[in-house]
Amino acid sequence: MAMEESLQSLIFLQAFVFGSSVALLSYMDSASESFAAIHGFLEGRIPDQKIVVAGVSQENRLFPKVLLPPSQCIKSHDHRAAITDIIQTICNNKEWIEDQLMQHGALLFRGFPARTAADFRLFVEAFGWEEQKYMGFPYRTKVEERVYTTNEAPLHEQIEFHHEMSLMKVWPSKLFFFCETAPLEGGETAIVPSERILQRMEDRMQEFVNRLKNVGFVFKITTPADSSRTSFIAKSWQTALETNDPSEAKKRAVEMMGCSSFECYEDGSAEFVFGPMQAIRSFDGYGGRQVWFNNIVGYGGKDRNQSLSMGDGCDIPGEAVDVFKAVVNEECVNLSWEAGDVLLLDNQAVQHARRPSKPPRRILIAMCK
Repeated sequence: MAMEESLQSLIFLQAFVFGSSVALLSYMDSASESFAAIHGFLEGRIPDQKIVVAGVSQENRLFPKVLLPPSQCIKSHDHRAAITDIIQTICNNKEWIEDQLMQHGALLFRGFPARTAADFRLFVEAFGWEEQKYMGFPYRTKVEERVYTTNEAPLHEQIEFHHEMSLMKVWPSKLFFFCETAPLEGGETAIVPSERILQRMEDRMQEFVNRLKNVGFVFKITTPADSSRTSFIAKSWQTALETNDPSEAKKRAVEMMGCSSFECYEDGSAEFVFGPMQAIRSFDGYGGRQVWFNNIVGYGGKDRNQSLSMGDGCDIPGEAVDVFKAVVNEECVNLSWEAGDVLLLDNQAVQHARRPSKPPRRILIAMCK
């Protein structure tokens, strides 16, 4: 209730920072004003922001939390000086930012002076987190050190909700997304707390959830004979595993990706099998909180190169798939991008998806261990 009352007391002012429209928070009393500027940042709001109703032992929280630049950055007309100010603010408040990420799962930095991939790299490096190398089947292009394009599948197709690299043996704990070019229409990045997915699925399909916890699920991916950027599963097995030797490919698929089996076919395609593996997990440092870590609907696209089943070989019930799709769309926030936005996600707590759009749209990514 305290959070809801404080939110109702906000007055939203519009300010234009480096060409971007952002909502600044002004509070009715001086105590609130000092809170708004705590740790060098101002707090903001976006239209679709939600209050996440958490478990019994946790407090309700804003999702995502929106952080705006400090006043000296807003007033600065020197781009390099503004970047330097932001980097210093991050360095001075890293522990606080990490705490906020743990609490909220998603932090949107809006109105900051990041304009290019190089600016974004400096922003990411200010946190001091080690890079997590990408391994997977979609295409990504390196833009800068640590900075890559996001999934290059056609923009008119949706990418379903998922945790980054959740099928792999190792996945990033944190993701940075940067909007270099905002889409004119559509193209939102949708985000959803994975604990809420589990809570809602347990409410609506408890028997299915119990069975999934017991037997797990299996995800099969068939890679094309030739790599193509027009598909969600875009890479051939040679490109994905960086070898032309089938024996070495099998070794890498098992040891590096965590596949349970790998097989090459005469037509040049290959099958990667993941699982049985757990769709519902808990991680150290989260107070025993469980999350829905793997989706049960695939990644999207019309290709017949992804198949999912229960760990015992049975099909995933159609009703469960329909309820899952409904739940994630009811609980998510559709983030409409503005150029210069940086979105920081806890990849062990929040799933993300890409809504269809028309070009241009260019979102970059950096991943951390």
